[in-house]
Amino acid sequence: MPDMPEEEEVVLRLDRPSATALAALIYNVGEHQAAGMAIAELSMDDSERLGRVLRDLWRALGVPLPYGGVSGREPRRRI
Repeated sequence: MPDMPEEEEVVLRLDRPSATALAALIYNVGEHQAAGMAIAELSMDDSERLGRVLRDLWRALGVPLPYGGVSGREPRRRI
């Protein structure tokens, strides 16, 4: 079997409120998938925090921002 290239790491630094919001969202999505639990609506603060995390993640991955960096002006891109 040929040697596999080493995976490149992507590192993001999060403030505690953003990390907490992300952990809660991932948990809620997992519970939704596992048991059909409704996904809780995000507060405006958490939505903005997670939007910043997502923009940082796109940039760290070297992927153009799917929304063009302008909220609500471009259609969502499917990955």
